[in-house]
Amino acid sequence: SRVADAQYGDGYAVSYSNLAPGDLVFFERTYATNGISHVGIYTGGGYFIHCASGGVKYSTLNESYYSSRYYGACRIIN
Repeated sequence: SRVADAQYGDGYAVSYSNLAPGDLVFFERTYATNGISHVGIYTGGGYFIHCASGGVKYSTLNESYYSSRYYGACRIIN
């Protein structure tokens, strides 16, 4: 799928404690919208890569902005 909320349903749910590199991490209430509105790729060690204002950004899930908007994660397996 192309949009974040649809991508959330494309994989298998993964708990926060079982995140692995390559898992998709989802956030809600970003860009002043309700529901899932942002997705990143978990890279390990609490970090994820994603598109943000100004380009590609490497962030931590512990940042207050992202930790307060964390929705869940999924793993895509073909």
